[in-house]
Amino acid sequence: MTMDKLVALNLLPQEQLNLAYSHEKNELHRYRWLALSFLPIDPPVSRLMKMISMECVQRLRNVQDVAKMMDLVACTEELPIKKPPPFFNKKRQHFFVVDESMGRKFLERAEEAAQETYAFFDWLLETNATPELHQLLFRFVTQKKNEHSIIKECREQWKISFSEPVARYKN
Repeated sequence: MTMDKLVALNLLPQEQLNLAYSHEKNELHRYRWLALSFLPIDPPVSRLMKMISMECVQRLRNVQDVAKMMDLVACTEELPIKKPPPFFNKKRQHFFVVDESMGRKFLERAEEAAQETYAFFDWLLETNATPELHQLLFRFVTQKKNEHSIIKECREQWKISFSEPVARYKN
């Protein structure tokens, strides 16, 4: 067993709640950003990202409920954001998806992020030693695995037809 595994096994319940809450909060922002980015070019993909963001909101509530039950509400209180999540790169040329290539890149990154999030929650579950958190983390792992599969399928099947109004934004 490596030293990293030993440290991970020693996470306190409040640390696990805080990690789960913070990570899911970033996921919420990322999916909302994706929903807005795809809105002009592919409303169905935008709606999918919006639905996934709503699931993030539900997971955040679930973390808060468990924290409340464990008298650890402080673990889910809003902290000031020090830096924006990686998807919020202000140097990026466009906020909205303007062509097929850009859309594919966004969906590829979304799939990678969904896989990383699934792995993160799976790690939290594997290293969990708090019975009160087991069911919550188990549900998250299941949901995140499904979320990754949906994003992967969306990316694999993504085909769009460009309308004239969208084409004028390429310049």
